[in-house]
Amino acid sequence: MKRKKTASCSQLLLMCVIGCMILTGAKETQGVDLKTWIETVKRVGPEGKGHEAAIQAMSMLSKQPADSIPQLLEGMNGANRLAVNWLRSAVESAADKGNLPLAEIKSFLEKKDNSPFARRLAFELIVAASPEQKKAMLLEMLDDPSLEIRRDAVELELSKIKALTKQSEKIAGYRKALSHSREIAQIKLIADALSELGEKVNQVKHFGMIMQWHVAGPFENKNQAKFNQAYPPEENQDLKQTFTGMDGIQFGWKQYQSSDEEGIVDLNKALANHKGAIAYAYSDFYCDNPRQIDVRLACINANKVWINGKLVISNDVYHAGMNLDQYIAKASLKKGANTILIKVCQNEQTESWAQRWQFQIRVTDDTGKALGDGKQK
Repeated sequence: MKRKKTASCSQLLLMCVIGCMILTGAKETQGVDLKTWIETVKRVGPEGKGHEAAIQAMSMLSKQPADSIPQLLEGMNGANRLAVNWLRSAVESAADKGNLPLAEIKSFLEKKDNSPFARRLAFELIVAASPEQKKAMLLEMLDDPSLEIRRDAVELELSKIKALTKQSEKIAGYRKALSHSREIAQIKLIADALSELGEKVNQVKHFGMIMQWHVAGPFENKNQAKFNQAYPPEENQDLKQTFTGMDGIQFGWKQYQSSDEEGIVDLNKALANHKGAIAYAYSDFYCDNPRQIDVRLACINANKVWINGKLVISNDVYHAGMNLDQYIAKASLKKGANTILIKVCQNEQTESWAQRWQFQIRVTDDTGKALGDGKQK
């Protein structure tokens, strides 16, 4: 059975890229500029898409001087994760070739709408060149949209608590750190520390995980062939509708509420285990006023997300890991009820690590702060 390549395969390929640059001895292409090479790398995709051209472009980018770093960082904006990894390699290669253009790198870092991955790299370059700046920079970054930078800023806040002696001051310090933290491991650490001080933390509420759903499935996904098949739940979400799914299974929408402490919705629990299958999950999210939001999804399976009928997330990738805020998209909410529909596709792999069929989703502002507590009715 033909299977899709996973992220781990792509990572192995990336490890070979530098070697390929040397072995291929690619000739420099006349008239091709830095922007064109960057755009070529940005077209790299799964299953080898664009890899040959990207390797040739990387052979040129790896030769660029340090003053090319700002443009390489800019190139990460809008790039997929695979292309980001390739461009990061080009930045690191350029950084070894001379004095860094620190003023331009700092200017890039200060623009918070730039790629969080590129901004983190810019931060690392600045700190490597001037370690003494790190603390002062982090003091201003508790609300940074880059989760990695924010994590380090929160770590600095946590280090201050060690010097406190009064319980009330420690609680206040941990509460401040918690309000800014977005990383699960860090939040658990803070929650444990607060628990020892007699304070309880509701992590689901902190993250704003959406827990209440109507689920429907299984629909067929044999040979991973139905990712783009529009099954009836994509047309409308009539909760009284019934369906004929894979293998003739009859079912309707089923109400399900997750009780997982991290807000994970386990479709194996909600619908029973199915392989080569697709499930849909539908929920309403209420908003007091119209606004722009982030939709933040974690999912180990292939997935799609619609907000008010508009497709905002689409990833035809299987078992490439799952972590908080794995996929982030912008969307618009209207005043009142807003619909969220998720499509989660399971393949037919039998390995133990390929059995999970689940997702975790939340609605936040652009810094990752939850909107209310995931208000649902």
